[in-house]
Amino acid sequence: MIRLQDIADMAGVSRTTVSNVLHGNTKRVSQETVDRIKKILEENEYQPNIGSMMLTGKGSRIIGFVVGYSYTHGHSSIMDPFISALLASVQHEAENAGYYIMIIGGDEEKHIVEIASRWNVDGLIFIGYSEARYRRLRRKLNKKAVLIDTYTLQKEYDYQNVGIDDFGGGYQMGEYLLEMGYPEALFIGEETRVVINESVQKLSSDKIFSGLINEKRWQGFRAAMEKNGGFCSIRRFITVSQDTQTRKRQYERILPRLLDAGAAGFGSDYNAIEMINFLHDQRIRVPDQVSVIGFDDCVYAEYVRPRLTTIHQNVEEKGAVAFDRLRRMIEGETLSESSIFAPVKLIVRDSVKRRVPEK
Repeated sequence: MIRLQDIADMAGVSRTTVSNVLHGNTKRVSQETVDRIKKILEENEYQPNIGSMMLTGKGSRIIGFVVGYSYTHGHSSIMDPFISALLASVQHEAENAGYYIMIIGGDEEKHIVEIASRWNVDGLIFIGYSEARYRRLRRKLNKKAVLIDTYTLQKEYDYQNVGIDDFGGGYQMGEYLLEMGYPEALFIGEETRVVINESVQKLSSDKIFSGLINEKRWQGFRAAMEKNGGFCSIRRFITVSQDTQTRKRQYERILPRLLDAGAAGFGSDYNAIEMINFLHDQRIRVPDQVSVIGFDDCVYAEYVRPRLTTIHQNVEEKGAVAFDRLRRMIEGETLSESSIFAPVKLIVRDSVKRRVPEK
């Protein structure tokens, strides 16, 4: 196996310079030297010894990807198309930058602290973490971190957050359904279960990650529905269970309301597609009898029939931005912005049909 000293000899630099390039400490190294060393490393397929790096305390090149909930939609959270797409993006960016990704279950704060400390991770990316949970964890773990889709009740963020315009997405959803003739459309979002003090609790929608996301989307949806002086009752915001069978029974109960309203917007593509399948089983045609619109524009949105009209967010870009900001902090850069909210856009496909008023 080629040694660090061998690389230094080939590049005509000191071993310390090569080590600095490997660890991303390149402020005092010319770009020409950095490029030369990286080329030699690549040509010789040099693999750093992670164990040695950890023992020296100079960083492990490991980034912890923390998922704050174990299950969503009744399945493992990693199976969620949104989570898997986000993780794939972060992993791709990390690999290109010479980092490794470690997936860490985020239900218990003690577990995160234990794993992150034991492996001396360079930084952490959190998905599905509320502001309150992160503040508690931050008191126990001094690591650079970036949160994804976390909202604060304060006026300003004191942590790094990468999110999207959830309110704007909900507004576009409501505005489109209103224009298509559905002033009584429903908004349906799924609850989230989180582990607190080793026990599973179901919290109200204004207290937890997914609930806050759906709350923002509902607020936008409601604002659009009321833009011309209309009234959108809170009763049109329906929260369904995370448990698959319970959720199906809830769909059965709200079916009369759904048929009367003629349309529903959903907090995620998963639930929107699930509803399309449920309606198909009930011999109810989408969009002829009920129109459906989702949120995320996941990979399955174009595969389902009818193809799903949805609110598109660039999940790959979200992952790339989160990793880039974390990497820059690890390298000692102070970031001016504490929170970034990317725009979203309506993607019109086939699951919404204009409603013709009855004569």
